[in-house]
Order: sequence, then structure tokens, then C-alpha cells
Amino acid sequence: MTKTRARTTLSASAAALVGLLLVAQAFPASQGQTTTFTMYSGSAAGGRRSIVVRTGSTPSMVALDQLAGTFGLTFTEDRAANGVVIGTRGERIFASPGQAFVRAAGRVVALDGPVQRDRNTWLVPIDFLSKALGPAIGEPIVVRRASRLVLVGNVRVPEITGKVERTSAGARVVIGVQPATPHSVVRDGNRMTVRFDATALDAAPITGFIAEFAPAARIDGTSIVIDLGPSAVAHRVEEDRVSNIVTIELLPAPPVVTPKPAPIGPGQASFDQPTGSLRTIVIDAGHGGSDPGAIGPGGTQEKDLTLLIARRLKTAIEGRLGLRVLLTRDGDENVPVDRRTELANNNKADVFLSLHANWSARAASRGTQIYTLALDASRDLVAQADARRRTVPIVGGGSRVIDPVPWDLAQIPFADRSATLGAVLTRQFAEKSVPLHVRPATQAPMRILMGAYMPAVLLELGFLSNPEDEKALASVEWQTLMIESVLATLTELRRGIPAGSPAPETEWR
Repeated sequence: MTKTRARTTLSASAAALVGLLLVAQAFPASQGQTTTFTMYSGSAAGGRRSIVVRTGSTPSMVALDQLAGTFGLTFTEDRAANGVVIGTRGERIFASPGQAFVRAAGRVVALDGPVQRDRNTWLVPIDFLSKALGPAIGEPIVVRRASRLVLVGNVRVPEITGKVERTSAGARVVIGVQPATPHSVVRDGNRMTVRFDATALDAAPITGFIAEFAPAARIDGTSIVIDLGPSAVAHRVEEDRVSNIVTIELLPAPPVVTPKPAPIGPGQASFDQPTGSLRTIVIDAGHGGSDPGAIGPGGTQEKDLTLLIARRLKTAIEGRLGLRVLLTRDGDENVPVDRRTELANNNKADVFLSLHANWSARAASRGTQIYTLALDASRDLVAQADARRRTVPIVGGGSRVIDPVPWDLAQIPFADRSATLGAVLTRQFAEKSVPLHVRPATQAPMRILMGAYMPAVLLELGFLSNPEDEKALASVEWQTLMIESVLATLTELRRGIPAGSPAPETEWR
């Protein structure tokens, strides 16, 4: 006696059409509650869509009709074998109702529960997607039940956790990212945005808000938007690439600095710090975020170079000199000019070193330059401040003189010591054969230096516009010479620098 098999084939296009009609009917009320999962598909057609899942019983079940259009599925019923052959873009899958396993990609796959048939609809446990369908089509499928997500292919949907913590200096926002995902941190006024290069975010609510620093946060597409309180004046970003944790330190406003301008007159500079008084060094990596700075003919960006040197300097100074080193930025972020010196002032830094890379329309220009603040540029500001002096009465009788000193004058009392710092750096560079510009030590009205209430210099590492300098700046050998020169300079300053350093040439630009 010959057995015959009746087969009914449903094409992918027809399945896609009827699937929409069957979704609402796939799970009768008697079969329990349903919920909606969001499916993100990378290489497979569909992008983002919703699928209905029955969650009222164990295991959760999904109707295969919903997946036909997305994965190009066909269903061929084998009535004699009491099963169904599921055709995919890759391997076929064979399933039987009442069986808690299927045959897929040449092997038997155990599921969380049995395959079911409800009239013309085939129902499978949701782990069928990752265990059977994924291997059959040759793409990874991840099911995140807690967040009701299905990820198909190489889509980036990182799991995000976050909390706000109070610290001795202010507060911090700690964000966990799994798996590691490219991102950037940008501040715009009273708002901090962490942008991820992702398809979507699987984010848990951020907890522990602190009103004066971070009162609220929300998810906006593929970004976390953090509202900042009035006390979050400055910030610093730190990244743990092993644990994939991003920490945003929120710092309060620095103390009000009202320095009385020192007399500016002829004479040699002297770095009159007491011996051993150097404790804190602030290193400023120029540019960052949307501001790349200078870009060399080979593609080297100033913001990347300065951050690399700043990190190496920090490690060397802390490890070999035992000094405290702070970076104005430790990631690719926008940091306003005034915030950089605010960090140094707030932490009572003893030296402020701003790193940059030069650029010139003359390709032959090359070499390292050390800039300090030009005093002549500030004489008018000093005069204006003196003109605004006023006498005010004191409660109980008498009066006092108020000196409203502009923030731009903070560097003036330290201008001579800054010049000495620049001169020592120049000498150390020369002794270690670091290529110097024809005018290695010079003065200019640099905005970054004006607000520093400590000796401060701006170091132009070299000219990115010069191919030889660009190549040298990227080499470990040159970077080591630069770092050794800075270490030698700080060591010399700790011993005390005698007067007599030559005054640098003034440049206006």
C-alpha cells in the first residue's frame, strides 16, 4: 500500500499579507495574556517592527506567521508525519506539534516548551528564534525578554544602566554600557548629552538624582540627555574600557578669585615657588569634540594628538614625580576655554600646561614653541579695573575699597613666573634635542592663559602643516623626548629657579 502526503505551501508574500490578519487571532483569550516585543533587524529586511508574544504562561509563545515576511519563511505541512517544514533563506526547519524540539541546521534543538498548532497558525516558544531560526538563516538572533527586544543580525542596541552619586567634590553620573558602543559626551549649557552610535538603546531608568547637580535624565532616541543643576559648573569624563563604564564627574564652581594685579615693570623673571611646593599640575589637551583643531596632510588631528600626549604626561608625572595631575578632558569632548582654567583654579594647581599643535600656511614652518601671556595686552584691562574701584560704607561705620578685578586679569600676578617656566622648558627641549621653532619662546595674548591663577604656558608641540613634524609628532621617540623635557622642567622647578631667565619675544597674532 502506497502512502501519499498532502502538502500545502504558503508563499512568503502571501504569508506576509495574511500574517497581519492573523496576529490578533493567533492567541485566543483562553490562551493567556499577550504583550508586544520590538524587533530590530540589521541585514534582514524589516528594520524595526513589533511582534505579539503570549506571556500568560510558560514558556512565552510566538506565532510564526508574523515572521514570514521578515525572514522569507514558507510553511509546508507534512500531514503524514504530522509536522511542518519551515523554509528559510538558509536551512530548513522541521517541527511537530506537542514536541519540545525541532530539527534545524542539521541538528536537534531542544526548546523551552512544545511546538503548538492553533487552527492554521503554528506557535513556537520564543527561544525558537535564537536556538533554531538564527542558526538556520546564518544570523545571530538575541531575545531580551526583560526589555522585550529581539535583535536580528549585527544591530547595536546596548544595555544601558545609570546612577547619580554624590562625591566629596560634587557628584558623578556613572553609566554602564554593555556591550561597548562608540559614544560621545557633549555639554550644551545646563544639559549634558551622551550620544551612542547605535540602532536603539535598551536603557534602564537612571537613579539617585541630586537636585543641585543632576536633577533629571531621559532617553532621546539613541542619546541620554542629563539635565544639570546650578552647582554643575564644570565636568570631567573618565572611561573604564575594561568594565565599559563612563563616569561624568560634575564639579562645583571654583572659588571667587579676585587677585590684586602685581606691578609690571622691567627686570628679570623668577619662579619664586618655595622648594617642594609643587603638588598639583593641570594638563590641558587642546580642542576636542566637534573642534578637531589643526589637521595635518596625513590626517592627524590636533585634538587626538594633544589628548594622547596629555595622558602619557599624566602617567609619567604621577609615576615618577609623585605629583597630582588633572586633565581638563580625558575624552573626545567639547570643553569651553574658561572651564579649562576654572578646573585648574578650583583645584589650586601650581602649574597649568596647555597642549596644542601649530599650523602655518608656510609648509616649511616647523618646531616646538612655548607661549606665555603678553603683559602689554593686559595693561588696558588693568587701567579699566583701577577706574572701576569704588569706596563703599561698612555696617557699623567706616568704609572699604572694592577692587572689581576681571577674570581676564587672573594670570597677571603670575606672568613673570610663567615666563620663567617657558624659558626653562625651552632650555630643556634644546638640551634633549627636541626640534625648536626659530622663535621658540614667545608671548601672545592667548585666551586660554588669561584666566589661570598660577604659572601657565601654552605649548605648541609642532606644526601639523609640516609633513616632517606631523610624522615626528606621531612617533614614540619624539613623544618620549617631549615628556622627558617636561619632567626635567618640573624637577628643576621643585628645587627652586634663580632669577635671571631671559624675557621671551612678544608676538601678536
